[in-house]
Amino acid sequence: MAGINDFFLRYFRSRQNRFASILWRGDGVRREIALTFDDGPHPRDTLRVLKALAKHNVHATFFLIGMQVEKFSHLVRQIHQNGHQLGIHCYRHFPFPLENPSVLRAQLDRTKQAIAKTCGVQPETIRDVRPPYGFFSTTTLSLLTEWGYRLVLWDNMPLHFIQPVSWTMKQVLERTVPGSIIVLHDGHGHGRRAAEIVNITVPKLKAMNFEFVTIEQMKDQN
Repeated sequence: MAGINDFFLRYFRSRQNRFASILWRGDGVRREIALTFDDGPHPRDTLRVLKALAKHNVHATFFLIGMQVEKFSHLVRQIHQNGHQLGIHCYRHFPFPLENPSVLRAQLDRTKQAIAKTCGVQPETIRDVRPPYGFFSTTTLSLLTEWGYRLVLWDNMPLHFIQPVSWTMKQVLERTVPGSIIVLHDGHGHGRRAAEIVNITVPKLKAMNFEFVTIEQMKDQN
């Protein structure tokens, strides 16, 4: 599984040079890192992750699935009330380049409006988008920019959903550098592992003098 992880890392690094407008990581000088979660909200898994984050007084960024937002709006509200940032993953978990552009925009706007209404915030404040699987094209990027969204990817995504937790912890600790954006998942039954990873790695990362920030905080300082 480590080989698969390395493949994805090399793939995204190769694209980083071509698409500089995308947020792949923050400032490499400050020891600030962003912990992010995809695929929620989930009625069981998200609560486990929220409990772990609260235990360690860490604020994260959650990239949410629109269909789940509509089903579990109380969890979206709880994420927001706990001080975490809310972003968009998708409306349904389908690669953006394969969606009809008009359909994609409608889905993103629907998700944005649902989050904003649930949390009582202005829709335009919800701009960060992480596409399913990290897949995008030059057309996707152009459209997202035109529609007022910003693409956010990562530089550290251990495949915790298909590998032993011990491997994931080792990868997180070894590959986190100043400015890293770490991806875990709080949906699809992965919340127990994600919470375990948070409980063990966050204190270790803090001991390494890393400070946790949200994607919005990371952007504001770039």
